[in-house]
Amino acid sequence: MNLYLVVLGGRTRGAHVEMHDVRWVVGETIEATVPQLKSQWIGNPRGLHVDSYMRIRFVDGYRITMASAGNVKANEANKLWFINLGGYKAGEMLEQHHLELVVAPSAQIAKGKARRRWFEPMDQIHKDDHAAIIRLQGYSVVLEIDPQGRHDGMKPDWSGYWVIT
Repeated sequence: MNLYLVVLGGRTRGAHVEMHDVRWVVGETIEATVPQLKSQWIGNPRGLHVDSYMRIRFVDGYRITMASAGNVKANEANKLWFINLGGYKAGEMLEQHHLELVVAPSAQIAKGKARRRWFEPMDQIHKDDHAAIIRLQGYSVVLEIDPQGRHDGMKPDWSGYWVIT
């Protein structure tokens, strides 16, 4: 099984602009995750679409794999973290966002790593959201030290407009 990070877009009742959300899902292929993505969407199902996705393979020198939840020992020193930072850019109306995946032992350390990776000049950088990605859909995240120390970064495997309704 593979772990994917997916950016969804669509409409919500009462909103004047399109809403976006980030989901992490498990599947053999990205196409196999569509039912999960649809069930997790909180807005109008009509027009729901994927804006981008990436298969999470290597983060901070760790290979990321999935295993049945019952087959994984708990209490890993490090965890896989999702961090969503916000900030403001002079001359821009909208708050800017920066998404990161990091491996760290705590939320505080994970947030610090994510901040150091946002190279674009920004005012009032702050954490909007963070979550440890540990277990989902009957699977646990397994962190294996990668001898090559690879880190894929946040480059999507695909981006565009893929309607999934």
